[in-house]
Amino acid sequence: MDALMAKGLRTHRWQVLMVVGVLLLIVALVSSFVGAANLTAEQIWALRVPRILLAILVGASLASSGTCLQGMFRNPLADPFILGIAAGGALGAAAALLFGLPSFAIPFIAFLGALGTAWIVYRLGRVNGVVRMDTLLLAGVAVNAFLSSMLTLLLYLNAHRLLVSAVYFWLMGGFQMATWREVWMILPYAAFGLVLPIYHARALNALLFGEEWAHYSGVEVENVKRWLLLAATLSCGAAVSVAGIIGFIGLISPHLVRLLIGPHHRTLIPGAALFGALLLLFCDTIARVIVKPAELPVGIFTAFFGVPFFLMLLRQTRKFFG
Repeated sequence: MDALMAKGLRTHRWQVLMVVGVLLLIVALVSSFVGAANLTAEQIWALRVPRILLAILVGASLASSGTCLQGMFRNPLADPFILGIAAGGALGAAAALLFGLPSFAIPFIAFLGALGTAWIVYRLGRVNGVVRMDTLLLAGVAVNAFLSSMLTLLLYLNAHRLLVSAVYFWLMGGFQMATWREVWMILPYAAFGLVLPIYHARALNALLFGEEWAHYSGVEVENVKRWLLLAATLSCGAAVSVAGIIGFIGLISPHLVRLLIGPHHRTLIPGAALFGALLLLFCDTIARVIVKPAELPVGIFTAFFGVPFFLMLLRQTRKFFG
């Protein structure tokens, strides 16, 4: 009986992943023909296809990063945007853009900014060897505010440069300037940030029961946490470097997929990545046509429903933990 239930649960998980994958293909097909103007086949391939692929890669990267952070911190509120990791990546990427570094170096600089921010937030949220949910969240909010002010100062000091207006627009989050170069630039980072957490899925499952339990289960906790933090920050930093700050994808996607297929990370991580890609592509498609002939930055659009979702989740979490 138990074996049949386990087999049925596995089948259900893969069926959900297949449905999300099919929906992603449908939205991608519709998105290629939706826009402010009617384009030829060559223009669709040159302009809309890279935008669609970039939205898919960024959405998957942010969702896998959020899943990784939530499992590692055992905190359903952990998210690259809320914890300030996205702001750290944005500060690094903006500095690289303003100081004229080559384009291939921008994701790496964004990764360094995101990694440094993640380490600071983690250290601030750790009290007596335990990562407290409320302390971690407050630390992320504080660090996010500080980095945002640093970014504003950086832009103010460079206000005379023509690049500043482009950086301002980029910080709102969007894919208006998407080209094939950005697609190929983020692809290896997105792949690494997805494959590595799947490889450590068993360790993530063990961490859900606490670090001590995971240690006695044979998990090298500190080593695994370093690799997971590396994957999460690399995914987030690369996504921010090509699309700006897009919030709440890494919060919403893992939570909804967890409700559909459960907390097993072997399927949760690819499921969240698929759903994150679907969600961000859908939002970008709507943002392209909702204020025709102009375009609404997708980062603003995701915040409209992301903030209420976060507040609802925060209330539920406070009820659960008292």
